[in-house]
Formats: sequence, C-alpha cells, structure tokens
Amino acid sequence: MREILDHLPVGLIILSKDGSVEYANRFCIENALVSRNYEGKKYYEAIRNFGLIGAIREFLDGKSHKAQFEHESKSFRATLISDGTLIIEDISKEVSLKRIQKEFIATVSHELSTPLTAVKGLLETALLQETPGRELLEKALKRLGDLEKLINSLRFLVILGSGEKPRKERFSLKNLIEEILGDLQEEILQKNLKVEHYTGDAEVESDREKLYILLKNLLENAVKYNRAGGKILVRVKPSEKGIRILVQDTGEGIPEEEIPLIFQPFFGGKKRKGMGLGLAISKRIADFLGADLTIKSERGKGTTAEISLP
Repeated sequence: MREILDHLPVGLIILSKDGSVEYANRFCIENALVSRNYEGKKYYEAIRNFGLIGAIREFLDGKSHKAQFEHESKSFRATLISDGTLIIEDISKEVSLKRIQKEFIATVSHELSTPLTAVKGLLETALLQETPGRELLEKALKRLGDLEKLINSLRFLVILGSGEKPRKERFSLKNLIEEILGDLQEEILQKNLKVEHYTGDAEVESDREKLYILLKNLLENAVKYNRAGGKILVRVKPSEKGIRILVQDTGEGIPEEEIPLIFQPFFGGKKRKGMGLGLAISKRIADFLGADLTIKSERGKGTTAEISLP
C-alpha cells in the first residue's frame, strides 16, 4: 500500500489523534514539506513549512478544511479530506496562470483606455470650436485606427488559442514576400530603405493567411526599427526539415536583456513604438504552423528574425 501511495501525484499526510505524523508519502518528502525522519513526531516538529503548520492547527481546531501556502517558490493547496488525513496539491501552474490573467486584463484595460481617452479629448476640443479643424478630426481617426488594430490583434490571439487547425495550401513564397513588400512600400520609401530579397522559386504548403501575418509583422519591425537609408535583406534557404526564412535589418537592435521578453504580449521595450503585440502574435503563429521563430540581435547593428518552416 505504501508503494502505491508513494507514487501518487499529490501529497498525503496522515495524523494520529494526538497530532503526530503517522505517514507522509514521497511527494511530501521530495518537496521538502515533511522531514524524512517524521514518524512519531508532532506535526509542528515534522513539517517544514509554517504555512502548512498553521493550516493543520486550524484543521484540528475545526476552523477550516482547506488552505493555500507557499514553499520554496511553489504554491500548494492543503485539503482535509477526513479526520487526520490531508491531501497536498501543487497548484503552482494554476496560481501562475491566474496571475498572468490578472496582469493581462489590467494591461489590456490600460491599452484600451489610452486611445479612448485621447479620442474623447480630441473630440471634446473639436466641439468647443465653431468650425472643428480637420487636423483634430484626423488625429481622432488615427487614434481610433490604433484602437481597432489593438482589438483585432487581441481577437487574433484568441483565435490562435482556440484549437483551430491550419488551412494548408501550396503557394509561392516569392509571391507572398513580394505582396507584403508591396503593402509596405510607402513606409519603405519614407525611410529610403534598400530592400533585397533572394527567394528563388521556393514553394511551401502551409496556412497562407497566417504566414502572411507572421512575415508582415517581422518585415514591419524591420522597417519601423531601421535607420533612415538602411537595408532590409530577406532570404529563403532550404533546410533539413523544410525551409528557413531570414529577415535581416540594419536597425538599432534589441538590448540583450530584453531578448527573453520580446514574445510577451504588450512588451515593447524601452523604445516602444507600438502596442507590443506584433512579436507575441508572430510567436503564436509560428507555434500554430509548427514552425520555430528565433530572434537574434546586436545593439546598434541590427536584428535577424529566422523562421524554420516545415
């Protein structure tokens, strides 16, 4: 029986009527919740976490039957299932998810309220004028456009996490990249950027719509964060598992300490120029397509984004 209990994915502690620990399974020992030489000791002597000791005291006094506590960077839930018998669950992922959800909701609320406040202020100013200036209305429309982009990005993140399957079709990568560069032509000309692309006649079988958004996000960043008169290089290379697509720019680069954070939603870095959703969406699209997305960058020398597409 002990061998079976030792393989449970949860902790089990059995106390005698006088509060001594009769049994603690391997989960409790390996998570350092209970000392190895626990047998016969009172619970407050054998247990190595003050939060759990306090919970057991309340359990024995009949004040509660469930408690949550932290131990060695993990979160646990203790539940009294019968007299003297406790189940301990590792709820670290659950707690982390709730924290991320709260942070996400708070960030989204902030991001939505910023353009709304700006639009409201611009329209109120326009109303005070006898003949509203075109400039104010254009600024309000631009802010509304930013808001629309944010809402569409959030909607797209939800779609990517909904379990939808990629819609595969065969198409030319060269045509897709040329289409994206055509859409970005105005921004490219404004910064006087030189664009080179070596794509050959490569074809892929993938979800064209999703790959379009992924590549456009990467190319938009290559334009946005590039220096005036800089260069963008797009290359397509065969690989053992499929195709590698590289997007290189001669821009300002990304600080080394920010690289691990760039795929987090709403992370825009110190020199933020957008909502911080582009790379977060790009990473989720890459995962959706079964591809790998990596970003390499050197401060002041530019950035290289690489997609390894099956």
